[in-house]
Formats: sequence, C-alpha cells, structure tokens
Amino acid sequence: MARSVRIGVILLLVISGLCAGSDEFVRIEKLSDRVIIGYWLGTGRMNIVAVKSQKGLAVIDTAMSPRIMAPIKARLEKELGRNDWKYVINTHAHMHHAGGNCLFKDAVIIGHDNLPADMQWLIDNQVDETRKRKSLDYNAATIRNLQAMLPRVKGNRLQTRMIQGEIKFFELNTRDIEEGFEIVKPAVTFPDKYTLELGDMRLEMVYFGKGHSMSDILIYIPQEGILVTGAIVYLRGHLPGITERAELEDVQRYIAVLNSFLEEELKVDRVIASHSPVLTRKDLKYVRDYYQAMLDGISAAQREGLTLEQAKDRFAVRKKFPRFYQKRSAEWSKAKQDRNITVLWQRLEEAQQKSQTLN
Repeated sequence: MARSVRIGVILLLVISGLCAGSDEFVRIEKLSDRVIIGYWLGTGRMNIVAVKSQKGLAVIDTAMSPRIMAPIKARLEKELGRNDWKYVINTHAHMHHAGGNCLFKDAVIIGHDNLPADMQWLIDNQVDETRKRKSLDYNAATIRNLQAMLPRVKGNRLQTRMIQGEIKFFELNTRDIEEGFEIVKPAVTFPDKYTLELGDMRLEMVYFGKGHSMSDILIYIPQEGILVTGAIVYLRGHLPGITERAELEDVQRYIAVLNSFLEEELKVDRVIASHSPVLTRKDLKYVRDYYQAMLDGISAAQREGLTLEQAKDRFAVRKKFPRFYQKRSAEWSKAKQDRNITVLWQRLEEAQQKSQTLN
C-alpha cells in the first residue's frame, strides 16, 4: 500500500492553475516516439524522463516540488498526447528527484528498498522549523544572486532566459516550502533488481550501491537502447564519487553494475544523466574506468608502501584523470578526489585487517 505523509493542504488543481505560464521555461527533447525528456530551463538542468507504452505512461523522477513538476508534467502530456500515468520511478531521494510524486495520484511509485528512509528529509524539511527556515533563506539568497546576475548578461538572450528560468524555479519551490506539500513514498521497493513489463516496453532497474545516495538505481530501456543513470553519471566531465557511506563491497558493485551495461551484446546508445544533455555509451565507460583505476591503483599504492598523502598526489585529478579535470572547478574536484581516495584507502585497510584477523 502506498505510504504518504501530508504536510499542510495540497490542492493539485490550484497548483496547476498557479503554475500556468511557467511552462515557458520548460523544454522538451524527443528521443523517440516512446521516450521524451522534459526539463526546466535554467543554470542547473534536471532531466525528467517519460516513457509511453501499451500499459500506460511511466515517469522517471519528479523534480524538486509540485509547482516545479506541474508545468513539466503538462508539457509531457501534451507531447505524448495522453495522461494515463501508471508508474513513477525515483532514481533516488535527493532534492530534484522525488518532490513531485504527489502529482501522480493514480500511479504506482517504485524505488530501492532504501528510498523510503532516504525521503524522510523531504518531510523533515517541512515539519522542522529550523530546517524549513534554512531552505527558505537559501532560496531567497539564490534568487537575489540570480537577479544581480541579470544586468551582467544583458544582451545575451540565452543566458538571460536561463537565469530568468532559474529565478522562477526557486520562486515556485519557495511557495511549495511555505505552504507545504505531500510527500509520497514508494509503494513498491526492491533490494537488487526489478523489471517492469509494459507490454511493448520493459524497464529494467538495478541498484547501484551506497554512493551518491543510499538508494541510487539505474533504469535500462532495452527496446530503445537507453540507460537512465540518475546522478551516478552526473554530467560529462563530472568527477564520480565515493562517499563515506560506501563500503568496499559497494565500490566493487559500482564496477560490476557498470560492466553489466557495457557488455558488447547490450545495446546502450544513449545515456540520460540527471543534470546533463544526453550522453553516450562512451561517457558511461569513462565512469567505469575511473572506479576500476581507483580500486586497482589505491590497492597497488598500499602494497608499494605509499602513504595516503603520496597516493593523493599520484591520483590527483589533473594528473591521473584529466578527463574529469575542469579548471573552473579545480578546487572542488581536488577536495572530492581527496575524499574519494581517503575513503577507498580506509576501506581497503579495513578489508586487509579483517582478512588478517580471519587468518
């Protein structure tokens, strides 16, 4: 049975009316007759994937909050020529991915076993006044900063529209936070793999492992040669992550899962990451190669007797992984890579200690 928590009062028809006109900032990309992408025009793209099938419509991820998702949903329905939403799939529970679930009242929501717990922050963000105020203050500061940018891009129509879109995005989200909205958790969860049969289409879901979040899944659409990666393959040139919650088994799982989608006989022509234009199989391979090189390389560094700091120098992004080096975010990349190395170093040491204890 679907689990939901109602925060305040949500009137879906009212939200749809209040969001009328906001669709000027919604963009649609048609990948095929059966798969399209909708996203909000702004400085931070977030792809919402819609799939048309004999058994109804399915949507992958539902944006940050209902007022943001409503105009995207309306545009998707217009493009597809129908509104029979049967399934919602959440790739994970971070801020852009499950906030609009409540708009799909008759749909079955699907996600990983860890998704319900991961979604609790969405509830806490509304019932905890301190957290709510922090979110509202963040939105207000973001809107002020974006408004200050507008005079600097005067004359550049595209940048102006993107900033205007982002301002509208945060204005709508602010109203949702202020008034409250329903958080709907998944009715169907799975631990490892789950296949959704839709007649002429099949969606194959697989758990990635603890990493970017506790509930990340990838969705493969074999009939279209499309792989939806959520935030695992974030965008081209974005350094992959190994967070403190990851165990060695998770890193090994990352590689195994990515390998399974890189098998020669498997058709993966397009990769849809959450925050990027459509990518290719090659982009997926770069992420797999990064994890494999890190696992093999840090293991070798420990066998050689290198210190952690020496390993950080050897595996610096610019030196070892230039494909993921971006000058404009060099400081951020260094900090993230240092964390990735430190976590993997610690997990390998723990595995070695455990092995020695057992022997």
